[in-house]
Amino acid sequence: MLCISVVGVMLAAMGRIAISRPGLLLIFFFFFFAFAWRLLSVLYIDVFGPVYSEQLERELGPGFAVLPLAGSQALVLAALLISFRPRRLRALSDDSVIRLSAVLKTGDWSLTHVAFRVVGLFVLALWIELLIRGHIPLFAGLERFDYARLYGGPLNQRLLEWGPMLAFQLGILLSLPALYGKPLDKRFGALFAALILYLFAVGHRFSSFYLYLSFLMVPMGAALLGKQFKGQISLAKLLRRVWLPALGFVLLVGVALVYSYGVVRAGETVAIQTKLVQRILVQQGEMWWMTYERVFLHNDWNSDHAFFKLFVDPFNPNRNSTMQFLMEIGLPLERAHFIIAQGAAYTGGWPEVLFELGGPAEGFCLVAISAILFSEFMFLLTRCLVEERYVTCFFLTPVFYTLSIFLVSGMVNSFIQLTFMIKIAAAVFAYVLEDRWRWSMITATASVAGQAVV
Repeated sequence: MLCISVVGVMLAAMGRIAISRPGLLLIFFFFFFAFAWRLLSVLYIDVFGPVYSEQLERELGPGFAVLPLAGSQALVLAALLISFRPRRLRALSDDSVIRLSAVLKTGDWSLTHVAFRVVGLFVLALWIELLIRGHIPLFAGLERFDYARLYGGPLNQRLLEWGPMLAFQLGILLSLPALYGKPLDKRFGALFAALILYLFAVGHRFSSFYLYLSFLMVPMGAALLGKQFKGQISLAKLLRRVWLPALGFVLLVGVALVYSYGVVRAGETVAIQTKLVQRILVQQGEMWWMTYERVFLHNDWNSDHAFFKLFVDPFNPNRNSTMQFLMEIGLPLERAHFIIAQGAAYTGGWPEVLFELGGPAEGFCLVAISAILFSEFMFLLTRCLVEERYVTCFFLTPVFYTLSIFLVSGMVNSFIQLTFMIKIAAAVFAYVLEDRWRWSMITATASVAGQAVV
């Protein structure tokens, strides 16, 4: 009963944020959805255990694993509410923000036209590449990974690597008119729809659609915050505006899932129900339950070993070392390495990695630190979006992607890569340079108008 009550409180808190601040719901949809799913999965194992895990080949539960998981997620929610407190949100409203378009002469800013042509050519090239290669997974019954490995071209590979960040940029361009109370730029909505249909054609399913949509909605949420603070936007009004494209998106996801399990995996029909239960109710929480058992029940954790395997000697340093480490200590070593070598990985990683590094007490400290850093970064990104600091937003995009993946999968080895350091430095340089340029434009405009700059 305690576990059910705690999960109910957490879900109610997320729901409260969604109702009172729809803009925050759009910005943090990726994390709220992942948090809620993991909570329900771990609760299922706690309440209905022992539950057999096909991937781990052992039984899990019952127990109270959902309690420290809910505590970790609560720290993230608290940090987000502090970073996005009312006084700060007021500073993002129309009355407080000086936007780029307000200080540029008409005709000087043609970003949207150039971006539409460039992205449009890329999407068109994606479809042409798919057609000329002759193997369309939707009709050939291929899994997306098999297509990418056997037939996918260079453009398909670039989309796999950069697709969510492209969706984020499309979200910026789509929501730009909304900053001024105008309708969304439907051209970029059409480009996003073309990308989603391409993903459907090459065999992608729920996870890819969810990831792309979540990144698209972040700029839309930022655009809503200023308007919403004046009471102009409610969740009900937002849902009335987007119900038609949302319904189409849900139908597409449903068709993709039915096609995957009914056609691509037709030979596994007998086991479909079992696989769905495993996928939905067990796999999301099984790795956390293993960490809970080791760290909280058996007090079996080794910070030095965890640090070594995460940062010094991972099995494959080019991939997420967190899940590799968790699989190595949760499975027979040979089996774990075989699965990793096939390019597969299990679900989870955060907050497991923090408790494997810090133990039951220091682990919560690491969770709190990561929550504060993430929430402050998200406010910075939101402020840059609202103020139309597009150069800074462009360079912050890969940093945002890295932090987002960390908060869901616990990937920490990205933070020690030279490329990540370069991305951070480039983003800081872009912010300083753009800030000086904006200030010069604002002061020049104010001088011409005979106004004082505050």
